[in-house]
Amino acid sequence: MSPGGHLVTTVAACAATAAITGNVTLTAAMAVGGFLIDVDHAIDYVLFERQRDLRPGVFLRYYLEGRTQRLVLALHSYELFALLALAAWWSGAVWLWGYLAGGLMHLALDLLFNGELTPRSIVPFYSFGYRLAHRFDAQALFGNLQAAPSPPGFWAAFFQGVTLADRPVTAAPALVRSWPPSKPSC
Repeated sequence: MSPGGHLVTTVAACAATAAITGNVTLTAAMAVGGFLIDVDHAIDYVLFERQRDLRPGVFLRYYLEGRTQRLVLALHSYELFALLALAAWWSGAVWLWGYLAGGLMHLALDLLFNGELTPRSIVPFYSFGYRLAHRFDAQALFGNLQAAPSPPGFWAAFFQGVTLADRPVTAAPALVRSWPPSKPSC
């Protein structure tokens, strides 16, 4: 999913959480898990990709145009979520439950939208062990991803996300059912 898509869904989830619970800690933790979880992309960019141009537009295009060589993404892993769920269950910490809720929403959206970008199954990609077994090599993990150039302007790229080179840019997927309605059982 595009960074902008994660921002919009996280804002909506946080607004609903705040309205329903009134719990600021839970709401803030959900924001961290839903959107700020992507800080691991910045860590990878500097530590593993050895990129030093920290301008937001340059960083964004580096990812959206498929230039990455290594995908460590420590915060995007089933293993970390399992450990955090265990810690949240054991401690009862509201902030951990909020982070998990936001992070699981983020991961579910990544699975749904990023799966269209690769010929391989996206499900194992979110296992840290799977990425480690492939030495975090982007091509081994995603195949030969041919991303199209990002649109001009930071915000357009932020909300559009990755577009494959062989696919035309279309409108965002509709959030309506694409299958026919069920027949009544009675």
